[in-house]
Amino acid sequence: MQRIPPPQRWSRPPLGAKSRAGDSFIANVRAAVDQIKANRPGAAASGDPEHLHQLRVGVRRLRSTLRAYRALLRRRDAARVDRRLRQALRAFGEARDWDVFETTLGGGTLGVAARGRGDAARRKARAAARSVRLRFLPDEALAWARGRPWRARSDAGQPMQAFARESLERAHARVVEAAGRIDWRDAQRRHRVRILVKRLRYGGECFAAAWPEPAMAPFLKKLRRLQRILGELNDIDVQRRLLGEIAGPAPMRQTSALAVRLALRERRLMASLRRAWKHFAAVSPYWRVPAAAPAAG
Repeated sequence: MQRIPPPQRWSRPPLGAKSRAGDSFIANVRAAVDQIKANRPGAAASGDPEHLHQLRVGVRRLRSTLRAYRALLRRRDAARVDRRLRQALRAFGEARDWDVFETTLGGGTLGVAARGRGDAARRKARAAARSVRLRFLPDEALAWARGRPWRARSDAGQPMQAFARESLERAHARVVEAAGRIDWRDAQRRHRVRILVKRLRYGGECFAAAWPEPAMAPFLKKLRRLQRILGELNDIDVQRRLLGEIAGPAPMRQTSALAVRLALRERRLMASLRRAWKHFAAVSPYWRVPAAAPAAG
């Protein structure tokens, strides 16, 4: 029986501060592809939640890389690759949602119902991980990136830091715009901010070699905290939806008790979210700070 390697996290590509934009794009695609390929066998064979999680992260990082470098890429080609990656993600999201939901439940009718639905979702996720599409898509994406799919009049040879400043500024502006005058109780708008915050973080990690760690640390610390809180609030929204799907046969006291726990946790997170946004909005992005000299490399 073939041994399945343990779940693999993303590894920062070996770039230096003087790397060129085009070379850094190829290196970041390779890093995301390596994460996908390392975790696909485990997700396909066992449906292990951590293998599945890291596989999803790899696909999301690859999609975020396409966004971070979109000014460099031929739009139609990049959109085609992104569309195939988005399709690959769909089967994994449901399994992840049930995995998280089951951790909030004990035994009883709710737990039994959730495990039944979760098992079905995990079977679909394993089938998707075994599919021909996901088996070959990572290598196809890397081959496409190595083919240097630069759009006309783009400058793949410019320094990575110069390219990164423009890319990160656009991503940051989208976050600020989406959160402008927001009522954080609006789950739909909050979800949009969460997605954009995640893209900003992954984009920043694509270009991390261009700045020293101490220059980036204050901004990234606040960004990660904001992402974590938004992610937990999104989990609560998903768990409420799943609870509605399985609540029918469960005793009312079980359903009510879980609903109360979710509401209390949501209230605490909402207070933390308002503080986290205030702190994030107050910190100056590191790519705007003149003193943030390029990292050695």
